[in-house]
Amino acid sequence: MMSRSSTATALLVGSVAVGGLILFYNRRKGEKTIKNEEDEIEIHTVISDENIPRDLLLSVVEEEEEDSKQRILSPGTITIAHASVTGTCKALAEQLQNALAPLVANDGTTTIQLCSTDDFDWWDELLNNEETGSSERENSVPPIVILILPTHSNGTWPTSALSLYSALQDLKHDWRIEKQPLQSSRLRIACFGMGSSAYDEATMGKPAKEAYRELRSLGARNIGIVGVGDDAVGTKAQESFEFWMKDTVTTIQTIVAPSSSCGCGNAPSDGGCCQTEEKQQEGEYYSDEDEEDQGEPEVMDLEDMGDSMLAEEKKSDEVKEMVSPSQAAALKKEGYKLIGTHSAVKLCRWTKHQLRGRGGCYKHTFYGITSYQCMEATPSLACANKCVFCWRHHKNPVGKEWKWKTDDPHFIVDQAVKTHVSMIKEAKGIPGVRMDRWQEAHTVRHCALSLVGEPIMYPRIDELLSDLHNRKISTFLVTNGQHPQAIESLRPITQLYVSVDAPTPESLIAIDRPLFSDAWDRLKQSLSSLKAKGQRTVARLTVVKGWNSDEVEGYAKLIALGHTSLVEVKGVTFCGKSDASNLNMSNTPWHHEVVTLTVNLRDELAKLREQDDQIPEYGLACEHKHSCSVLLARVDQFSETNPATGERVWKTWIDYDKFHELAMQYAQDPSFTFAVEDYTAETPAWALFGATEEGFDPTDTRHRKKKKHPKYTKFDENGIPTHDHNDKELSVEERGKLSELMEQRKREIGSGTVVTELKGGEKEIQDASLMFRGLVVVK
Repeated sequence: MMSRSSTATALLVGSVAVGGLILFYNRRKGEKTIKNEEDEIEIHTVISDENIPRDLLLSVVEEEEEDSKQRILSPGTITIAHASVTGTCKALAEQLQNALAPLVANDGTTTIQLCSTDDFDWWDELLNNEETGSSERENSVPPIVILILPTHSNGTWPTSALSLYSALQDLKHDWRIEKQPLQSSRLRIACFGMGSSAYDEATMGKPAKEAYRELRSLGARNIGIVGVGDDAVGTKAQESFEFWMKDTVTTIQTIVAPSSSCGCGNAPSDGGCCQTEEKQQEGEYYSDEDEEDQGEPEVMDLEDMGDSMLAEEKKSDEVKEMVSPSQAAALKKEGYKLIGTHSAVKLCRWTKHQLRGRGGCYKHTFYGITSYQCMEATPSLACANKCVFCWRHHKNPVGKEWKWKTDDPHFIVDQAVKTHVSMIKEAKGIPGVRMDRWQEAHTVRHCALSLVGEPIMYPRIDELLSDLHNRKISTFLVTNGQHPQAIESLRPITQLYVSVDAPTPESLIAIDRPLFSDAWDRLKQSLSSLKAKGQRTVARLTVVKGWNSDEVEGYAKLIALGHTSLVEVKGVTFCGKSDASNLNMSNTPWHHEVVTLTVNLRDELAKLREQDDQIPEYGLACEHKHSCSVLLARVDQFSETNPATGERVWKTWIDYDKFHELAMQYAQDPSFTFAVEDYTAETPAWALFGATEEGFDPTDTRHRKKKKHPKYTKFDENGIPTHDHNDKELSVEERGKLSELMEQRKREIGSGTVVTELKGGEKEIQDASLMFRGLVVVK
């Protein structure tokens, strides 16, 4: 076994003082990014170590480790390579590894290695086969490569497999390389692709098919045909894989142990049956002459899997239930209470917080809801996006349109309220619950239709909203902006949200991973539809550092399309590591960073207003530091000038009784209209932006886990602490020492924000100015 020394991902950082430029360099990828903080311009260039001036290298984190991986073309090596994004392909790869293990258990010449596709330099692996001579190769088990690849939006390759894709393309078009260079290595290949017909059935499994075709054109020989699993059809993806795996393992057995598998008892040098060896040698290689006729590689037919019911199921006219048993089990494990076939409720943590007098959610601060009387629900567990920041970890189904059994809306509301009240009753035993609030919590007054999925997909959403209003329950509905026609036809509700998760088409695809190929156009149309709504509308921005926190001008242009009443800017909540997401804690912004972005957004909207006076003026109305949220509000709809003081008075809170009165009039006469200003209420001083309470209701008590308190409570514009945990001002000497520590850190990682792209598409954010903000003391 050949041992190779490999260098782990290392960060080499240099800082150029002139012009505010930041240099960061990923040694493994060979990519340098120079970012100008003022102009927000990034320049990407591929460089080598020698291109970096020595005086710019501030630190090198380098780990030399012994790599036990065999060369891919080593005889007797079975390489299973996956490009897992959500963990599915990795799990399938491990399943295949376990199935193959018995074949080589007593064989000292054959090894199995499991790895990610980005663990290899594929150009080097596929071209350089220097370990053995030709005679040794002929008398040994041929190398085998098995690829298990997921499908990204529009059939594109996942980030972790781009090194393989690039190598295959380079090998294909490089005139210096001989025809079919893999033929002499006797490489055998098998491919399985994961995808979802909910995105596009035509592109499902496309990376696996392309890899298969390109490797065959380079001279590799196939083990079988390409398998494809459809993640949108219940458990059928797993069933498809198991059938493909059984066929693949059987074929590999004839290669690894031919004498025990060949009926004639003879063992040909390259595996398989000796009686068919001649046929394989003549016809199994891919020919360039057949390239035009080749088309798509043959994919395993669902009928051939002994599962004809799958094909029939997909074509059946019978309306299916939305949630499969496995999805239901996963959702229940996460704490969801399922209602009927496609709805759910869950007790929000803020409901429990306010029951205990520990503060309410941002909607309490911004709009005056009573958090302990708020029910979080959804009438549709399905969604048209797979957002990277989704805290539901994608346990729910996906779909572009409604294609499932439809439950009665009155049944959904009735069961949702009963289930929610049942959970409130169970909360009585939580330590610290205030009994007066617990009693009041039995009456639901608000409904946040934002739990999971896309509520506006539900075909009878209007009836469901009407039922809630009849029960005097206010409605806050959040949509991802992929169903503009549903937005246009929606009845007046308390507050309608559209999630604006990215400022450009490219970042929208990366962040939201939408099923719709025209997702960007749908988002813009949805925002434009808000302009005609007479009630409160909100553009909601979820800020993910390193992903969508730049290009504020793009956000401003989107918001201007809808003239939205309000703009919520909220930092993403990190909910722990998950195979379904590649976010980490560094992607969560601090509150002051969200404030800065919101101020910049307000200023960009003001610039657009100078060009078009129809665009409304926005002002900083509220903040809720506990959840890193800031609210921009339209000045014309939510503010008045106090005649006595001349100061602006914000009225972002809602007069809920007045809203229900107006909603009832609309129910009786659909021609009746009402406006935002008709049900506003004055915002209390403690909820206003810049208040000392920072959005925390003074009638509650701030609770800190394990009595941990911030070590520093205030900071200057550079991030240097100015006040200690008792809010006492630090001495000049103390601040000087902290400043020296920060300068030392800047010399180590560079000035400003440093973004490092890690394995699997994860982005790590480093910023020396934030080094003191997470420190705590126990008191």
